[in-house]
Amino acid sequence: MLGYRGRAVVAFLLGFLLLSGSLQARARRTPRGNPTLVLASAAGERTVPVPDAMFVHFERLYYHRRAPRSEDASGSRMEIEDRRRECRCIRMQDWTKLKFKMIRQIEIVYPPDGNVARLRITRRDGRISEMGADSLYGGESFGPRFAATLDGQLREFPLILAEGESWPDERLARILLLRPPQKPPPPRRHSKERPGR
Repeated sequence: MLGYRGRAVVAFLLGFLLLSGSLQARARRTPRGNPTLVLASAAGERTVPVPDAMFVHFERLYYHRRAPRSEDASGSRMEIEDRRRECRCIRMQDWTKLKFKMIRQIEIVYPPDGNVARLRITRRDGRISEMGADSLYGGESFGPRFAATLDGQLREFPLILAEGESWPDERLARILLLRPPQKPPPPRRHSKERPGR
């Protein structure tokens, strides 16, 4: 038989295990709106629910630093840093944004001979707008992209290709940010049995 201390330790450990399990389940839960990626390849399309679909862009920052005169006659040097930024929105070139919660679906079209994808955005109110990925905000060295965790790994889907690159075999065809709720099954009709004559 366990004493008071033994029972207290067992109860504490059980409580800890239950709490950590519920926290892990909560961290993996798909957020409200049920974002889903539709991936297209030569084998067909597959649909994958994701917890963290996001838009990724890079902000280029310029820093003026002091430098020894032996290194630069002006006494300063410029350093360039590209910072990765992520948001649940689409960031435009003028820094305005369209939040994911205002969007129903984003469709991406990849030109076979071009390096800039086109986006077709359907808002919740039904309005549709089309734009090239080059009208989105992005750093000069890295193009804008979408990213999400698939099968435990972060995958990125570029929207602009650098020179010499080609579109991946499995492409992001659509992001469904608001899926219609599943309809409940129709109620069963119970036939009333007539009493025998």
